[in-house]
Amino acid sequence: MIIIDTEKAAKLFAQFDVPIGGYVVNRVIPHELIDQNIPDYLRNRIQMQDKYIGNIKTTFGKDVLAYVPELERDVTGLGMIEKLAKIMYGDGKLG
Repeated sequence: MIIIDTEKAAKLFAQFDVPIGGYVVNRVIPHELIDQNIPDYLRNRIQMQDKYIGNIKTTFGKDVLAYVPELERDVTGLGMIEKLAKIMYGDGKLG
């Protein structure tokens, strides 16, 4: 459903000439966990997520700028925004 909503929003933005620089897929559970001893509900969620990520790659392709992992809490406040920025863009240090 969220993929359909995102497509609708993109079309709406296009109608008003609002450019979209790309898409960020958030709250991605690392697929590597599937090989570990995890609860069934988490294993099922990862398998469901794999299907959706496949759809996202087909639908949005190279326009996906980042896949952000599930974090320990919502991104609110400067500390979490900084953490998200480091995940998406690196730590900003040269060398």
